[in-house]
Amino acid sequence: MLCRAASLLTVALLQVGCYNYLPLRRSSLVPSSYLAVTLTESGSEELALYLGPNALVVRGRYLSATERGLAIAVESVESRRGDLAHWAGETVVVPGEFVRQVEQRTVSPSKTVLLAGAAVAGFVIASQAFGPASAGALSGGGGGGPSPH
Repeated sequence: MLCRAASLLTVALLQVGCYNYLPLRRSSLVPSSYLAVTLTESGSEELALYLGPNALVVRGRYLSATERGLAIAVESVESRRGDLAHWAGETVVVPGEFVRQVEQRTVSPSKTVLLAGAAVAGFVIASQAFGPASAGALSGGGGGGPSPH
């Protein structure tokens, strides 16, 4: 049972994982990849009506390239102050001249292994501290009544 729980915990952590954002050329964009698009100063000003004031980074799934720019299903918009506004996947087209940088989110194997190892170690320590062995042994021969003759 302990091994199964540890396995489930490890799989859950690997699903969440840790990510890195790596720079990407627009020519190598693949539909449905998760992107972080950093806007230029003028892009932030021009798209304020759609994205909110002081928008800096648009994160979401890349849909396609249109003649107007990059179509993105937006999941969040980060402002210059660091505030995060969550979106529900609405499509926004970011014109190419307003894009400073495009980064793709990728799984970081080293961070994920480190996180999974720490979680498993914590689980093992907790199970040894609070598991069945710490409850004490149940005694089978308690002081009941007199023994039968």
